[in-house]
Amino acid sequence: MTLDIIIFIASVVFGISLYWSETKSNGLYRAINKLTHSKELQMKPENKKGFFVNQEFIPRLIYVNLLFIIALLFLLLLPFKIQADFYVSAVVGTLIGVYLGSFVVKVKGTSENLFDSVVDTGKEIIDDIKTKEKEAPEFVKEDVNSTAVEAEEKTTHTEEPEAPKKSARERLKDKGLLK
Repeated sequence: MTLDIIIFIASVVFGISLYWSETKSNGLYRAINKLTHSKELQMKPENKKGFFVNQEFIPRLIYVNLLFIIALLFLLLLPFKIQADFYVSAVVGTLIGVYLGSFVVKVKGTSENLFDSVVDTGKEIIDDIKTKEKEAPEFVKEDVNSTAVEAEEKTTHTEEPEAPKKSARERLKDKGLLK
């Protein structure tokens, strides 16, 4: 039982490393694609598809099974005796590891994109503040000077008596809304 758990955990880590290494370079899949497909049907250079990357569940299951069958055949050819009882836990663990690896790679990619967009937005805001700060003193000085001049003019003109204002009732009577 403990050996089964150890093999399961090791195969999960193996699946994560398989997915991660295939996201970096899918050279083996690309080489097999060149051998099996005509020139028109071959993968485009920007295509990231691989044995585990951008595949559905059934192709991933087939590729993991083929990988372990080849490994077991190789181990059976060796002169010492091995047990193949842990095949299922190794396959299941590797599939879980592949899906965990795809989740980690996607989260890492989106978090990097999110971080980059936040940093770019922050830089734009800081640049806007800097440019407004350089332009603002001229406008502020003009506005401050003009308001100061207007305030002085008001103080000089307020010495003259103003006409008394009508009350709200009188204005409504003028409009004909009150009797």
